[in-house]
Amino acid sequence: MQGILAILIVMISLNGIKPFTVRSGSNSENSTIIYDFNWLADAASIGKIPKHKTIYHFVNAIVDILPYNFTDPFEKCNEIQFKGGSITSIHINPKLDYIYLYNTYTVNVIIKPDMFYKLSDFRCLKTKLAQIPENVNRLKHLKILYLGYNLIETVQMDQLNGLENLEELYLSSNKIKHIYSDGPVSLPSLNKIHLDNNRLQHFNVCNWDMPLLSYLYLHSNNLTHFAINQFRALRVLLIHENPVNCAWKDSIRNTSKQLSRYTSCDEKSVGDFVLDCPPTNYQLKQQISSVDTKLSQIEGKMQKIEDLLQNLTAKIIEQQNVSNDIIEAMYRIEIERASKKTKEIP
Repeated sequence: MQGILAILIVMISLNGIKPFTVRSGSNSENSTIIYDFNWLADAASIGKIPKHKTIYHFVNAIVDILPYNFTDPFEKCNEIQFKGGSITSIHINPKLDYIYLYNTYTVNVIIKPDMFYKLSDFRCLKTKLAQIPENVNRLKHLKILYLGYNLIETVQMDQLNGLENLEELYLSSNKIKHIYSDGPVSLPSLNKIHLDNNRLQHFNVCNWDMPLLSYLYLHSNNLTHFAINQFRALRVLLIHENPVNCAWKDSIRNTSKQLSRYTSCDEKSVGDFVLDCPPTNYQLKQQISSVDTKLSQIEGKMQKIEDLLQNLTAKIIEQQNVSNDIIEAMYRIEIERASKKTKEIP
């Protein structure tokens, strides 16, 4: 195997491909920068890269498929970055906390469904991604997902179910036309969504449960309205450069939500656009169930009141009988006294 790698290195040198170089990063104690790395051609020389850094920056690397155990020789590595070059496919390493890909022509991000991942921050921008990576919801510790400046056209939001720690979702500057879900979407920690500079015409959020969502960036799309009250914690909405319906915009101004001061509206956009979502079948069933439960509780209380009234009536009758017995006894005593007095008179 080493002989084959040696032959590859010789062939590459003959073809004019320059060898990689290594330099210390700005924080030389923790980081290192590797220029012009080529995998697999430079695999035999990977020992030239320091093993005990925590941060590894690769500039203009050429990689067809980066295996998930690529960083295993770097014993303390918890962060890896690739800028420029070409990383066609990358397997997410389960030990890393941070992965950053910039301008790397990446088309495939591989997340295995049977692994436990530590990753908290994943950024892949200005690459060639055409979809959100499959099994992304396996990244249970993920707080930031940045997939801006790619080629994504469709987003299935329920793919993200399970990302209970996700705080920021960046999908800016893609080609997104459709956002949909096959069922409920629950992101309990999400605070910010960036969907600006896309091609959205419809924005159905009625299946979304995001109780902490405070910032929503939708500017530079083709939206006329959406059910904004689905996001009760929303404070800031940037929706300028959209053909927003004027009546819908005026309705928002009567709420506590802040609109960008640059937001205009389109008089030609007509329709009865409300701020709230209609109740779903599930919600209606829940409401009916809630009403039935309350009625059952009321019936139970009424039965208790009826039982109390019956007991009270029984006690009143009992007391009345006792009173009658006492009155009758007193009456008899008085009669007996009167009879005795009559006999004593000569």
